[in-house]
Amino acid sequence: MKNRIPYILFLFSAVLTYGQVTLAISEVKEQKVNQPFNLTVLLEIAGENMEQETPLRMPDTSKFDIIGTASEQNTVVLDPKKGNVLNQLVYQMVLNPKQAGKFKFGSVLVTVNGKIYKTEPFEINVREGDKKSSVATANISDDLYLNMEIKDKTVYKNEPTIAVLRAYSRDYDNFRKVNNIQYPQHRNIRIKPVSFAKSEIESHSGIASQIIAVFMIFPSETGNIEVPPISASLGRAPKAEKISSNKVRLNVQKLPEGMPVHFKNAVGNFDITVANKNPAEIPQIEKPVNIAVEISGSGNFGTLHLPKILNSDDYVFFAPKISTKTSARKDGLIGNLVAEYVVIPKKTGPVTVRFEDFAYFNPEEKNYVDEGSKFIVLDVKTPEQIADAKSTLERVNDYTNNVLETVNTPVLQTHNLKVKDKSSINWKIVFGNLALMGALLSLFLVVRKKMTSRTLKPVMELKPITTIAETEEILRTQLSVQFDDSIEYLKKLAENKDYSKLLSAYDELHRDTKEIIGVNTESDFKKFLEKHKGQRFADDYRALSEQIQMEKYAPFHTDEHIDELLKSVIRLYSQIRQ
Repeated sequence: MKNRIPYILFLFSAVLTYGQVTLAISEVKEQKVNQPFNLTVLLEIAGENMEQETPLRMPDTSKFDIIGTASEQNTVVLDPKKGNVLNQLVYQMVLNPKQAGKFKFGSVLVTVNGKIYKTEPFEINVREGDKKSSVATANISDDLYLNMEIKDKTVYKNEPTIAVLRAYSRDYDNFRKVNNIQYPQHRNIRIKPVSFAKSEIESHSGIASQIIAVFMIFPSETGNIEVPPISASLGRAPKAEKISSNKVRLNVQKLPEGMPVHFKNAVGNFDITVANKNPAEIPQIEKPVNIAVEISGSGNFGTLHLPKILNSDDYVFFAPKISTKTSARKDGLIGNLVAEYVVIPKKTGPVTVRFEDFAYFNPEEKNYVDEGSKFIVLDVKTPEQIADAKSTLERVNDYTNNVLETVNTPVLQTHNLKVKDKSSINWKIVFGNLALMGALLSLFLVVRKKMTSRTLKPVMELKPITTIAETEEILRTQLSVQFDDSIEYLKKLAENKDYSKLLSAYDELHRDTKEIIGVNTESDFKKFLEKHKGQRFADDYRALSEQIQMEKYAPFHTDEHIDELLKSVIRLYSQIRQ
């Protein structure tokens, strides 16, 4: 949001203090219609035995539109020896007056240890807004706000937390203009984008909202860390406007005492395993063996240090191939991290491949888990030992396979030479085969006689389609006929301003196009465009598809925007049919 949360306490005009509880609110004396403003509530509770029993209860806000809310909670240790702590809660609302007049903003209530605390009510004088500010040429950013929401603002060092970027506006059309989302760089945090997919539009009290991005934040230092605002562009360059979200403060706690010596930075809930990737093969001296170490669970996979193989004279190894599969959920970042090593044994007998000690901190249990050193034992043998351990049948099979692989003799000839030794001929089988051949020959002669005696009308021989070019030509012909009829129908609906039928007609055109091309799902259709039209064309189609979906849920439609969509449909589908 444009306006930042005012933390300076002298801005609060009404402060009520009852012993160890402080409840204050920032008063707003005058405001204009349709001009959003911030209202901030501060709650401080000092004392170890003081407990907040109810959430903040806000007064009646029916005269205002609630555009967005944000909160921040901090715990300050005043005296560690005595256990004195100060719990501070800052709650902010972005309100927009609906109409002019003088309104009374009631008291904010909270119950602490069975006692009710409240702020003094105050009056807000709402005046009529300037006429110039309500014209259609006003800036888009005046009616669009970005709010960064972090679910868990109190975390441990290296513990990931999820940040959600949400846009608020009255006009659905503003959401499609948000693009080029950029997250800041900070030396004490690492931000990893999770998704830029837009969610379904939600509406509440006349204000619509949409999630436009999800990020994962990894704090690398302790203390209060301020996450810089996330910015975005509105519209297309060069007339694009810039808008930024609010700042969010993280309370990064220190890890507790009792840290293992070999602990590095793993925070979460993990499981570590070591395995041979080819367990069916017998490890052989001077031959490579694939050893993989895998860490699975939930935690800071983006910054996690993997345990490495310890050096030994019994083997040599090469740099690992590391692969990560993770997904962000409400409870954190889950997945697995795998490092595959190529190990070459240098001696026979039992060879122990050992890894570094691994330990992690579990923030849910608030304790350290020491997994120790993981290892795997390889029973390494020489080629002679492997050969001696085989049975006679296995040796014959190996010798046969070696001959078939090295001697240039077709496999079919080998099978032809394998004739079973028979002492006598089975004459029943011989006469049966001769009778079957005679029956087939008679049937062939009868069919041939009927074919020659029948008089057939001359027909044109159909030329089979054997080339890709001929297939594409037929597809283009079918698409052209279907496309021309559909486009004329879309233009007619646009002239009649029947926009609901126009969007339905577009869906029919899209379904017919997929049927002619031979794809069923939307993902297959996008893959077809990427393969035959290029990545840029596929991106243009995705943008058009999103605009069509947004237009279906728009409260009203403009002629200019419908004309732009129709032009985009004609341009893209004209290239698809080519």
